[in-house]
Amino acid sequence: MRYDLVIFGGGIAGVHASIAAARMGKKVLIVESTGSLGGMSTSGLVNPFMRYWLNGQSLVSGIFQELLVNLQTEKALFENTFDSELMRTTLHSMVNKEVNIDCLFNSMPFQGDVRKMKAQVITFLGEKIEVEADDWIDATGNASFAVLSGDSMLSGDREGRNQALTQMFVIGGVDFDKVREDIAQNPKNFLAWVDPNMSVISSAGYFEEIKQAEENALHFPNSLFFFVQLPGNGRVTVNTTHIPCQTTDSREVSRAVNTGLDQCRTVFEFAKGYVKGFENAYIEKIAPQIGIRENRRVSGQYLFSGEDVRQHAKFEDGFVKGCYGIDIHEENVREETVNKEFIPAYSDYYEIPIRSLISRKFDNLGFAGRCLSADFEGQSAARIMPTSAGMGQALGIYFSLDSEERATLNKEQYYKILNKITH
Repeated sequence: MRYDLVIFGGGIAGVHASIAAARMGKKVLIVESTGSLGGMSTSGLVNPFMRYWLNGQSLVSGIFQELLVNLQTEKALFENTFDSELMRTTLHSMVNKEVNIDCLFNSMPFQGDVRKMKAQVITFLGEKIEVEADDWIDATGNASFAVLSGDSMLSGDREGRNQALTQMFVIGGVDFDKVREDIAQNPKNFLAWVDPNMSVISSAGYFEEIKQAEENALHFPNSLFFFVQLPGNGRVTVNTTHIPCQTTDSREVSRAVNTGLDQCRTVFEFAKGYVKGFENAYIEKIAPQIGIRENRRVSGQYLFSGEDVRQHAKFEDGFVKGCYGIDIHEENVREETVNKEFIPAYSDYYEIPIRSLISRKFDNLGFAGRCLSADFEGQSAARIMPTSAGMGQALGIYFSLDSEERATLNKEQYYKILNKITH
């Protein structure tokens, strides 16, 4: 199998990279370990799109805006939340319309030698398929191909600790009138940013109910109950389970999967038994993939940092914009203050340079999504889906240029190209 560009990982980053490169005339292969595109937005049920706009203007233009329009057309978008099943069909439809993209599902990298421009892929049937390409993108989230290629890895904070995992799930049958009334009547029972007049209910708190439940021997896994309203009637996505884990150890992650599913049952039991508006609730679905926030990060040409986020850093090769703040889920949530503010002050944006998406060892290897070249704090801000989409389309364009064009590419040229290939 011979391609111009091979992308490992068909999540948000990988899809945007593939479409951008295909529209630039490149022949592209997506190698995806599951049977579906979308990554954590579909298989992980991650929701919503975290903050990607300032002053009413989107910071992520281009193909990501096409995705939003398509979701809106399918009635799958409710402000910044979306329906995961229609996200799946929308992404597949967008990829299928591009004549230059092939997909290989239920497959993963087995060996890699980017200098020789060759790799081996193993399929669910146990077949080993050799693929050749000029350029490669690791959008697996886990840096799976980069590590097989011998690239340098980073992981965790200064003590090597990774962020906690979350098993996402969806609850239906919620009465939002009761939820809004409860928030309005008991504001101190919620984090300060929770507002009953939000057009999309996003609620985090229920401290008194958690205390009562634990007095009744129900061990709640978090210091708060957090959910966000989804499109449809009475549906919420629950981001509450909390599983400490060494995420570079496959055995630890496997144990975390079992723990996460147990926690889903506990959180649902709590919601149905103690939270107003959840009396008639039911579990609609549980994500088949556990949510990993950070495990391996590739050491690239530039290390994007938490200080870059704080200083709203700008770069000559800053082709990706973001504004989401540093958001670290500690190992022991009980040690965090219950009034922790997850939402930063959105006064300006920062940029991620393309150098943070290119290997130091191999100039034909890029990486997009949560495995970008960043320190622990920088990665915690950059890992969200809209920013990952921006990384993907930036790499798709970058690897569609010749070496001289890559070396001289600036922001004006980049956005001119992006506008040209956007429908």
